[in-house]
Amino acid sequence: MIVHSKKLDGSFKSYSFVIGLGLFVGIITRLTDFFPYDDLWSFSSIATLFGFWMLTVTLIIYVSSSNKNAAINVFLYLFGMNFSFYFLKYILGFFVPIFNNEGFHWNLFILYNVFALVCSAIAYVLYFWNKENKLNSFLYALPVSGLVAEAIGISIYLYNNHTFLFQLIFDFLSLIVLGYWFYKKANNKLIYIMTIVAVSSIVYFVVYRPFL
Repeated sequence: MIVHSKKLDGSFKSYSFVIGLGLFVGIITRLTDFFPYDDLWSFSSIATLFGFWMLTVTLIIYVSSSNKNAAINVFLYLFGMNFSFYFLKYILGFFVPIFNNEGFHWNLFILYNVFALVCSAIAYVLYFWNKENKLNSFLYALPVSGLVAEAIGISIYLYNNHTFLFQLIFDFLSLIVLGYWFYKKANNKLIYIMTIVAVSSIVYFVVYRPFL
């Protein structure tokens, strides 16, 4: 049995909200480019690393009303974010030299929307965490594992390069809140913890370790 008591019900209003949220987030993350990327806090890292996207996409899946609804919501959110992120860069390029306007980046826009489709398919699968079986413990652990892997990688990078402090704090707080919340919802706590240990280790060595 799957729980359907969610706020995003698949109506035109809810889909419009998700698109609007994506557009807003794309604008905000683009504006962080005005902050230095290589100082201690590195506020602009929120747009280039994965922690923020893992958290927001996970929350969108959680408040969706079905597998299909979760997939559509995630795609619309990421599509809206991609559009405003690259469109605002294009506009700012006419006025602000740091954005070095070379036209609209269609190649990156298309690439990240293909990635949005992949995330949409993942969202469809992750929504099965609402089923009352052991699979829900495994699925709940996956986004938490991603946050663990990034937090470890960022910690090492911060120690060696003295940057990305803001991203580390964000990932750490997100990890505490999301990790504890999903731990309470997982049907099998042991599977939940073992999955986090195994998957976060794999993600760290495959995704983050090569860049440290």
